Amino acid sequence: MDTLPNFDDMAKMAKEDPEQFEQLRQQLIENAINQAHENMKPRLKAQQSHIDLVISRGKNPLHTTMLLRNELQRQLVRFAETLQHPYSQENAEITPISSHPKQSENTDKNSF
Repeated sequence: MDTLPNFDDMAKMAKEDPEQFEQLRQQLIENAINQAHENMKPRLKAQQSHIDLVISRGKNPLHTTMLLRNELQRQLVRFAETLQHPYSQENAEITPISSHPKQSENTDKNSF
């Protein structure tokens, strides 16, 4: 794809033709991964797979956005911890998403 549709066109596509929107999304992701260095492609594919798993848990667009926001926040905290303690064994472990505690609806409003 040479040019990306504008936001309004993409929002209309997502609402009126979600299959076409998903196809566009997947194509853009694939293009971005294919442009990456060969050493990064497996990590990018794994990260995208994880993102797709988070998205699949969403009940509606707002819920999906909140799940993605929470996941990004979790990863940023982990990244900060790794920067502060780069040789910690805890930072070397990868925790599968299925074992993360579910966030309650009474999440602290003052966090990120």
